[in-house]
Amino acid sequence: MRTLVAYFSWSGNTKEIAERIARKTHGKLFRIEREIPYSTDYNTCAYTEAKEEADKHLKPAILGPLPDLGEYDAVIVAFPIWWYTMPAPVMTFLESCSDWQGKKLFVFANSYSDISSQFVNAIRDASECAKGADVKPGLYNKEIENLCTWVKKNGF
Repeated sequence: MRTLVAYFSWSGNTKEIAERIARKTHGKLFRIEREIPYSTDYNTCAYTEAKEEADKHLKPAILGPLPDLGEYDAVIVAFPIWWYTMPAPVMTFLESCSDWQGKKLFVFANSYSDISSQFVNAIRDASECAKGADVKPGLYNKEIENLCTWVKKNGF
């Protein structure tokens, strides 16, 4: 299965997870980056910039060019949970990619907390942003330890 592993990572934790997923699935990595980078200060990033995007439902511009989804059968999107769902740049990415028809979209998320409703929110939001995609849960938090089993189960 031709796979794209798109990820957003502010601190580097999700980048490591995405690289592991790409190795196991033989997927191509794509980093989702905000056009205007977030502050390197955690409090400014989390409690000012990201919170404002969440509160106002903003979709910040991201760096391109975007990958051609026509080259892939499946897209795995990995990100940290921010404000109870996926970060705004991930939503921008999902909305900006065209032609999700017939594509599988697997959602992988990591979070400091282990509140499953946040993963449910992220899957719901992915479905709303990636119109036409067959959105499926990937793995969440500690479940990522079971990546090898998940890869085999899902035919990668």
